[in-house]
Formats: sequence, C-alpha cells, structure tokens
Amino acid sequence: MSAYGNVVGGKLKLKGKALDVKAGGIKKKKKERTHHEQNLAMVETQKSSTNDSESDPKLTGEAENGGTEAQQSVYEDHRTAAEKKYEEQRDQLDVRRLARLATKSHRQRIEDFNQYLANLSEHYDIPKVGPG
Repeated sequence: MSAYGNVVGGKLKLKGKALDVKAGGIKKKKKERTHHEQNLAMVETQKSSTNDSESDPKLTGEAENGGTEAQQSVYEDHRTAAEKKYEEQRDQLDVRRLARLATKSHRQRIEDFNQYLANLSEHYDIPKVGPG
C-alpha cells in the first residue's frame, strides 16, 4: 500500500451557501465617524464661511500669522517633548551629514576611498604561523 492510499481526491467542498460575488457578496459594516473627523468637517465649514466674508488675507492679517485660528487648531502638535527633541536632533544630524558630504567633490571622495582601500590589510594574505 502506498502512503497516499487513503487520500480523498477532488475539489474542496465547503458547507453553507456559496457567496454570489456579482450580487454583492458580504457587506461590511460602515465605521462610525470619529470625533476627530467631525471636528475637521466643522473646521472646513467655518473656513469656507470665513473665506466668503473675508476674501483678502492682507486685510484680515492671515498673511502675518500663517492662517486663521481654526486652521492652526487643526494642526496642533500632539507629540511629547521627547519626540520633539528627537526630531530636532535628527534634523540637526541630517544637516551636518549633508554639509559634510557637500564639501567634497566626487573626485575627492574616490581618492579618499582608494586611500582607505590601500590602507586595508589584504584578506587573502596568508598569516605567518610558527618560526618559519
């Protein structure tokens, strides 16, 4: 007897009614709108009403302070002090790294790399072992 003698062949038969995908299939429940989305919708309506009444940003002073108070409240920063400090440090490191890379030309980088390779010990050298 073979090890596969008791295997049942054919396609897999599932219990229950088959789903008709073309007729709609399974309907997902809609998620409830969160409080944040409702606030955004309210801010949008306020912004559109203020834009209708005051169209010139120079007259309203929006150009000096970067927008209306409603727009600024949407972009509140919810990061912790540690997260802010981390972002600042990362930005400073990026600026330093880019400044260091920008000072060298491609030719200088190639020369430095060749010098680095020349100073490396050869990996295929046979180290001397013993007195001979």
